Amino acid sequence: MLTRTEAHKIALSVPGTHQKLYFNKPSIFHGDDFVAVVHDKHPAVVLRVSSIEMRDMMLEAEPQLFYITDHYKNWPGLLVRLDALDRATLKSLITARIAQLAASPRKKPRKPFKKAK
Repeated sequence: MLTRTEAHKIALSVPGTHQKLYFNKPSIFHGDDFVAVVHDKHPAVVLRVSSIEMRDMMLEAEPQLFYITDHYKNWPGLLVRLDALDRATLKSLITARIAQLAASPRKKPRKPFKKAK
């Protein structure tokens, strides 16, 4: 079982991660890619995965660890229960996400948004 603070510190301890605001919340990134955030309402870590299919497999394989709410049903991510999570599992999930990012083709960087005059 992890606290929100412990989960955030552990996620940041994975090599290559850094903190950046995402929807005005301190979140975990690898480069420009969102990896995870400790949820502020649910006792969980929101973890981005490679696809909705991968998410569904993870939900089916370990329902005691993973779940989603309606808010996340159309997004390739899931919630990881803090009360079922330990340090090694969280590091492994973050490391696996970084490996997925490294194996996927890179998107072209977005052009900066220009405000209308």
